Amino acid sequence: MSDLEQNIEDVLRAAPKPTPPAELKERLIAQVRLPAVQPASQSPSSPPAIAGWLRRWWPVLAPGAVSLACAVGLTLQQMEIRDLKQALQDLSRDAVPKDGTLSVPTVRTNDATAETDAADRTQQEIARLRELATQLTSEVAQLEQLRAENTKLRTQLAAPPAGALTPEETDALAKAKERAEAIACINNLKQMGLAVRVWAIDNANMTPPDMLSMSNELSTPKILVCPADKTREVAYGWASYSSAHCSYEYLAPSASDEEPFRVLFRCPIHGHAGLCDGSVQGYVAKQHPERLVQRDGKLYLDPSAQPSQAAPAAPPGNPPPGGPNP
Repeated sequence: MSDLEQNIEDVLRAAPKPTPPAELKERLIAQVRLPAVQPASQSPSSPPAIAGWLRRWWPVLAPGAVSLACAVGLTLQQMEIRDLKQALQDLSRDAVPKDGTLSVPTVRTNDATAETDAADRTQQEIARLRELATQLTSEVAQLEQLRAENTKLRTQLAAPPAGALTPEETDALAKAKERAEAIACINNLKQMGLAVRVWAIDNANMTPPDMLSMSNELSTPKILVCPADKTREVAYGWASYSSAHCSYEYLAPSASDEEPFRVLFRCPIHGHAGLCDGSVQGYVAKQHPERLVQRDGKLYLDPSAQPSQAAPAAPPGNPPPGGPNP
């Protein structure tokens, strides 16, 4: 505390005290109005007092009472739900058969007719299930029998046949198949040569520019694939035909057909050569390549050329190597 504050406090304490006026106390007591004393009969627990208390506190007590009632209702519902769950568990436990037999559930009802109908329906369902089980058992037995038969057939197919061919017979069969394919190839070349000659008659003795141009003269594009050519697909119609569907080499497009010894077609697999006169020389390109000569970029068959060595015997059905096949 500073000196100034201390001086102010001393001055205030040293101030003279005022003298109260006379009879001030009596006047103040007379002005005070004390409440009247209530008789003993009017106690605080009287009905008017209770009604006044309720009027003051009912806005608070009413929501509390409603909340208490709701809590009691929810508690009762929870107890009922718990009892129902326990009853359901007891029923489920009782419904499970202990000895493996099918137990019929008991319907608790006062109506005897409803109980009888429920028992009848249960018996009918049991009969239907037993019939279905019998049918399924029969089908399973049939399936087992079919599986056994299939296993037996697979074993028989996997085993070599009793009449299997010997290696010599297999070799002879393969040679016969090759001979048949070679003969079919020669027939294809003959048909192609005939188609070229027919087309040339209608077009100033000139060969067609490509295979597709003589589609009217050829019966089908299948003959343009050699039977021994296993890597090439066959065109089943001229609409889908392309150069990839032809096994033969066309060596004289848009040329004159008046050169009978000019090579028109050649099979690169068998070595057959189809000439402009319509004949086919079998195996000439492989067995007698010296008979094929180049002149001015054209390939011809030279009938006067002598073979370098004795030619092997031609397969049956093939044209003789010494001359054209008519």
